[in-house]
Amino acid sequence: MPVGVTDDITHAEFVAGVAEGTIGFKVLTGEPITIVSRSRKIMFNIWATFYLFVPLLTLPFWAYHESNWWLLFGIPVASLIAPQFAAFRVARHHSRAPGAFVFLWCIVSWLHNGIHNYITFFTLCFSWGCMFFMVADYAQNGYAMQTLTESRELFEKAIAEKRICVVRKQ
Repeated sequence: MPVGVTDDITHAEFVAGVAEGTIGFKVLTGEPITIVSRSRKIMFNIWATFYLFVPLLTLPFWAYHESNWWLLFGIPVASLIAPQFAAFRVARHHSRAPGAFVFLWCIVSWLHNGIHNYITFFTLCFSWGCMFFMVADYAQNGYAMQTLTESRELFEKAIAEKRICVVRKQ
């Protein structure tokens, strides 16, 4: 939980605080991924592709295979509704227990009703979207933290441009 926000901190103090777990950062403008470059940004984009575009590419084939066009409603469930739900939970620092419950419910439903059941299928789509959104969000924040601890110039530039603020934790 953040207790203090400060702009007057050196890069060495920031790195030491991150290592101790007493300091973090908050992005004031944009998303944390805007700080990241090169291979880390590529990895984030791969994770984001899994929840945004993979359902769009795979579910039409599954609907065609099953001859059931109702399954196409899994696209907005996996690519829009589930990520919004996960983003709300992440932004509010809520527990991840509901996501785990939905995933377990999906497995139980799959074992009991089979994959051809609508509840099972849409729960699987919802779980897919939530899981990969949270992985992408975790990667985005982790990569931004790694980048800020590795690059003193980028850290100082982000502070000077008021893109981030340093947050002291309890």
